[in-house]
Amino acid sequence: MRRSGLRLTMLAVIAALVTSACGPSPVKTTPVELIPTPSLPAASPAGVTVVRWFVGLGLGDAANQVSAEEAFVKAYNASQNEIYISLEIVPTDTAYETLQAEIANGNAPDIVGPVGVRSRNGFGGDFLDLSGEIAKTGYDMTRFPSAVVDLLEEGTSQVGIPYLIDPGFIFYNKDIFAKANLPDLPTKVGDPWNGQPWTWDTLETIAAQLTVDTKGKKSTDTGFSPTSIAQYGIDFQWADGRTMASCFSAGTFLGPAGTATIPAGWEAAWTWYYNAMWQTHIAPTEKVIDSALLGNGSTVASGHLAMAVSWPWAISTYGGPVDKNGNSSPKFAKWGIAVMPSYNGLTSSPMDADTFVIPKGSAHPDAAFTAMTAIMADKSLQIAYGGMPAATADQPAWFAQFNQYLAKIFPGNTVSWSVLQEMENYPANPSPEADLPNFQTVINLTAAFYTKMQTTNGLNLTNEFTNLQNSIQKAFEQASLTANP
Repeated sequence: MRRSGLRLTMLAVIAALVTSACGPSPVKTTPVELIPTPSLPAASPAGVTVVRWFVGLGLGDAANQVSAEEAFVKAYNASQNEIYISLEIVPTDTAYETLQAEIANGNAPDIVGPVGVRSRNGFGGDFLDLSGEIAKTGYDMTRFPSAVVDLLEEGTSQVGIPYLIDPGFIFYNKDIFAKANLPDLPTKVGDPWNGQPWTWDTLETIAAQLTVDTKGKKSTDTGFSPTSIAQYGIDFQWADGRTMASCFSAGTFLGPAGTATIPAGWEAAWTWYYNAMWQTHIAPTEKVIDSALLGNGSTVASGHLAMAVSWPWAISTYGGPVDKNGNSSPKFAKWGIAVMPSYNGLTSSPMDADTFVIPKGSAHPDAAFTAMTAIMADKSLQIAYGGMPAATADQPAWFAQFNQYLAKIFPGNTVSWSVLQEMENYPANPSPEADLPNFQTVINLTAAFYTKMQTTNGLNLTNEFTNLQNSIQKAFEQASLTANP
């Protein structure tokens, strides 16, 4: 299930607490035919600056979100007589082409958002560096973790202000841990687990103890049957190849002078994961992930998984399928969240991050910045969009809302939300969803490679890495030819 689908599922369950995502992948790296700009609302009052707000490239086109947007715009426009926000809502499946056409036609909107990292791909260089506006207005950036601020830079340009984030963390099933008499996992970066450094090697050791076959034998026991496993130790539920690799180390396929490269940390991560599936059997293959044992893809909710890399947007699924009244029947009672293990002494958390941007073609950047920061400050909009607030002061209320929601599904369970605040200081940067030449082709190549890993035993990974890098290099070269015919 895609993150966008999970977000809409959560909206149906509880209107006051929804899950956020970076949005779909509408990226195209070849020119598209220009399409007409959609009709705009009725003329604004005379003498005011019209600021066009473009919605749909990421979040924003769900029914409850549109209602919140319209209510905000109506109230904002009535509150003063200097700026008039003109709301331009475009369906998500056409938003990329529409915005591309507007920018190419010299008719760029003034504000775009909320939009995530992946949804901005293909627009490199099109958005304003907000540093000048931030300095001019004295906008307080200290309310956000500095690492999240840095994540929203493109080169030396601060293209976005932190808004909603979803840090990666480790979910673990406390019922399974208690049965095995294992202590809880660390909630602070740098803390050990059971006297050992909290590393991916340590997690592997734990996962091996918690991978059990139908006769109760652990994966480390003599006579363990890898063909009849009843419980797995670790999964990377709903992560793609770059995201999974970024759990070990941040990186990018884009090397010096535009050449393709596979970061050493990514090769190490994929090798670790491949061995976990096919040699130690502590992680499920794609076939097992899609089986009834592991909830047909919802591995955490199955109750047969000890640990998983996860994000706040996925928590709504832990209790399993939800009925029309928002009720579910979870397969376990107690669970917790932990910080990501370290790799080579560093901690990396793949993070979804939504923001707002101002196109360079905006005719009114000052007014756009004023309106944009007002949009970002509105609590009703923040609730409608969901996701963890990036502003530290807004997070306790969000945690309290989440506790209220989860109490109905997992009564008596306590979640250490401070883990998310720890992880927001260690986002994988570059983001695993950062832009690349010929982005969609590269994503397709990576997806095919990742699927091959999950479905094929006996691969020579060195050869597979070489083949992937060569294919990505060709994709980069095609992008260069397209840009310079």
